[in-house]
Amino acid sequence: MKSLMQKEARPAPYWTTLLLGLGAILLVMAIVASPEEVFQASTQGLKLWWSIIFPAMLPFLMLSEMLIAFGLVHGLGVLLEPFMRSWFRLPGRSGWVLALGLTAGFPAAAEAVRQWAQQEDMTALQLRRLTAIAHFCNPITILLVIGTGLLHNAAVGGLLLAVHWISGLLAGWITARIPDSSRKSKKRETPAAIRRASVSRTTTSLIRSAWEATRSARERDGRSFGKLLGETVSHAVQMLMVTGGFIIFFSVLIQLLTLYSGQGTLSMVWPAWMEIHLGSYAISRLPYDLRTQAALISAVLGWGGLCGWLQITAVTKPSDKGITFTLSRVLHGIFAFGLTLAAWTPLSHIVSNTIPAYVSRSSVSSFTESVNDSGSQSVMAGASSLLTQIVGTSMYPWQLTVLSVVLLSTIILALLAVSFMTSWWSHRDSR
Repeated sequence: MKSLMQKEARPAPYWTTLLLGLGAILLVMAIVASPEEVFQASTQGLKLWWSIIFPAMLPFLMLSEMLIAFGLVHGLGVLLEPFMRSWFRLPGRSGWVLALGLTAGFPAAAEAVRQWAQQEDMTALQLRRLTAIAHFCNPITILLVIGTGLLHNAAVGGLLLAVHWISGLLAGWITARIPDSSRKSKKRETPAAIRRASVSRTTTSLIRSAWEATRSARERDGRSFGKLLGETVSHAVQMLMVTGGFIIFFSVLIQLLTLYSGQGTLSMVWPAWMEIHLGSYAISRLPYDLRTQAALISAVLGWGGLCGWLQITAVTKPSDKGITFTLSRVLHGIFAFGLTLAAWTPLSHIVSNTIPAYVSRSSVSSFTESVNDSGSQSVMAGASSLLTQIVGTSMYPWQLTVLSVVLLSTIILALLAVSFMTSWWSHRDSR
């Protein structure tokens, strides 16, 4: 059976081809006219990818494929069945993808969606839902880079992370209830299919079913540990190379747009629309109060950037051309903006009395001085200086990995607790 990820290519309209060709010509001309700025932007994009994204994502990309091969994801999916089917109308095994998106970020979640779709019988509607629901930014980026480095306040980073998760789950809950116009999807996803595994099962039967699903999945895979490890490393590095290429390309594009569109308050629109790291940095330099900066950054994180949009659609190839995914991203951004403003007042006394936890006072003051005379500096040069300070004074790659694993374990335990509560509640009502 042909995978849902593999669709027949259709010829693009002539006007689309013409516009893309014209854009490519203009981009080449801009690169030739500003080679020094382009090289600098490319270098800073590479530093961003190598310093933050690569060490934070590589372990999870490998872990995801290995856990799928060992069958543990299938067992975890059975345990999360009540929660995922009741809240998001998805099979229980998608709970692992959700947990991975919450802790490792959207590229890892998109790769997990692709791997899972190749092994499971999923409808196109379920694929679109899962891709939209599991799209979150890396928590290390929010806590360390944005909260501590950009806004100089660790408590703000924690607030942004909590709002990012809550608003994302809320947007996913709404997205899961959007009716689908496809008759084929409606036929395949009947109410009986949605509730194929009853959410009213007892805890004992859930655990027994999880063990059986784990053992069965491991027997179907059958790869030795050596072969599995080699293929896992190869796939993870290949995926990260694609991600790095997107980041470097958009770093150059943002630099050129900023260079030729001029400086000022509106200069943050390009980075905020295209890439979350550079967009957050541009917003942090605006002459606004901390509350407004945090709300705008929260909206940018919810949107995810055009760079993230292209990464996800390139991997998952949604059947509706990304309409469901785009709607989810817009809802996520709107909810995040509103929740940040609403939660700011109750937590203002905590935020105002919090000292940065990772960046030393000397590094913060030197960064502030560099921002004050930034008229002659570009957005990318300032971002490079910031990344150098953060990575050099705070955490090593292995520390990022340990913190991410702790976050992943905590989220899985929380999802399991909610799933068991949902199962218990349904079982009680069915008596």
